[in-house]
Amino acid sequence: MMNTRRVLKMRTIVFAVTMLLVGVTSQSIQAQFLHPKIKSKETTIRRIVILPAKVNVVRDSMKGPEGMAAESDELSLRVEEKIAEVLSKEKNVATLPRSSDAANAETQKYDFADFQTKFDALLPTILKKRSDVKKGRFSMGDEVLNLNLSKSADAIVFIRGEGKKLTGGKTAFMMMVGGTPAYLKLQIGMVDTRSGEVLLYTDPVLAGDPTTAVDRLRKSLEKGFKKLPSAGAP
Repeated sequence: MMNTRRVLKMRTIVFAVTMLLVGVTSQSIQAQFLHPKIKSKETTIRRIVILPAKVNVVRDSMKGPEGMAAESDELSLRVEEKIAEVLSKEKNVATLPRSSDAANAETQKYDFADFQTKFDALLPTILKKRSDVKKGRFSMGDEVLNLNLSKSADAIVFIRGEGKKLTGGKTAFMMMVGGTPAYLKLQIGMVDTRSGEVLLYTDPVLAGDPTTAVDRLRKSLEKGFKKLPSAGAP
């Protein structure tokens, strides 16, 4: 009986320490970086266009990680919706349709896909030195004008993310020996629709099952955009 209690106590301690380390790590990793034009309010983001999010989630079991395509697609849409919601409520930033012209919508899909690829190519450079966003050193070039977005749009939002969901068996195993718990980490960039400059980069993190995150996701995004100046009264 005494041995059983000791084992349970050790499992609880291991789990608590693991969660504490994840919390500390999340706080140290996630950050927000604003372009000087945003910080000085030379440029104000009032209206945005959100490109399709790319959030990939895996299920981690005792057999190893497995893809979750349907859940990833569902979470990607939820992240888009929550970003629009948080920016509207907290910063008075409106989200515009991706295409204002139905006749050009099909063509724009290919243009969007091309710029998604360009952002993917730029992202590793941003991640190496995120603080350089504050120096205005990252840009996708004025080719963004070719997207033919609404003239009232101030920024394009690019969203990337990765997450992990644990099975019951893997959760129990982690409680005994330690490991990384379930999580979701996002990488969000706002790019000027005219100059292509990276105006904002933020990478909010949340702990727990990413496929069920709603309130946790919203709170994480609120923290992720905390430094972005409000657009003022709508």
